[in-house]
Amino acid sequence: MKTFVRNNTKIHISDTVIEIFEKYKQKNIKDNESGGILIGQIKDDNIYILKASIPNKFDKSSRYYFECNKDAAQIIINYEFYNSGKRSIYLGEWHTHPENIPTPSGIDKRMIKGQFNRNKLNEPFLILIIQGLEEIYLSLYDGKKFYE
Repeated sequence: MKTFVRNNTKIHISDTVIEIFEKYKQKNIKDNESGGILIGQIKDDNIYILKASIPNKFDKSSRYYFECNKDAAQIIINYEFYNSGKRSIYLGEWHTHPENIPTPSGIDKRMIKGQFNRNKLNEPFLILIIQGLEEIYLSLYDGKKFYE
C-alpha cells in the first residue's frame, strides 16, 4: 500500500490498484493513454483507494487523450456500492501520461471540475491520479482548489 498526504488527508492506494497503474504505463511509443475510475472507502479521516477500473471498449483513447465512458463507469460504481453494503464509493479518476513525471493538462483539470460540479458525490472532493513512466501525480480537488 502506498500513502500520500494531500490537504492534511491521508490517501492510501492498495497494491492491487498500484499494479493496475503499472500495467497500463505507456512504455511504448504506440501505447495510447489508459484509465478508469477510482473506488474506495473513507475510514477515520483516511481515504482508501481499493479498486481502479480498467479501460474498456467503450472508452475513447489516443496517445495523448483518454475519456472514460460514463455509462460503463456508472455500472461499476453502482455494482461496487451495493455489493459493499454501501461502503465503497466513487472517489475520482485515473489515467496515464507518456511522460516520466506526469502533470495534469487543462483538459484533465476541467474533467475533474466537471465531474465535481455535475455529479452527486458522497464526499466533498474528487481525486485525480495520473500514472507517468516513473512517478504518480495525485491531487485532491475540493471544488475550489487542487491539492497536489
